Amino acid sequence: MRSKKRSLRFSMIAAITIDGRIAKDSHQLTDWTSVEDKNFLHKKLDASDVVIVGNNTFKTAREPLSKRNCIVFTRAIAGSRQKNENCLYVNPAGVDIIKLLQGKNYRRIAVLGGTQVYSWFLEKNLLDEIYLTVEPIVFGSGLPLFTAGLTRDTQYKLISAKKLNNKGSVLLHYVN
Repeated sequence: MRSKKRSLRFSMIAAITIDGRIAKDSHQLTDWTSVEDKNFLHKKLDASDVVIVGNNTFKTAREPLSKRNCIVFTRAIAGSRQKNENCLYVNPAGVDIIKLLQGKNYRRIAVLGGTQVYSWFLEKNLLDEIYLTVEPIVFGSGLPLFTAGLTRDTQYKLISAKKLNNKGSVLLHYVN
């Protein structure tokens, strides 16, 4: 898959708790992340051509995401459906995502999740880099970063770790 997508750059952006959760449930807002994480996220999204999210993530953050080019992964449709000028709903099982992105001249792709979307891109070996903010909070339960039962082992290299604030939020940057 790597050579086929050579001109595309997939950047996963996520915030997790120190116990590895991205949210308490599928409807939780990201109001638990630090201001510094939000500033980093907006900067990365501004530098991206398109954002790919799951349907629940899109519903949770519809207002800010509606201002960006957005592809929403959903199993509720068979192929793809244009919602409006900036929003396209796609069933990843029924669409060649690489051809779709190349056809729209998208090159810098931000993958925002949630769990199912992160796992799909990891399984397909499409994540070129991962930006992971670890926030100093424990949920105790909730949604993991990736689903259990992944079949692919993918090795990443840590290229930077940056303390974001005095509370202990840390931004990790990995490359494949």
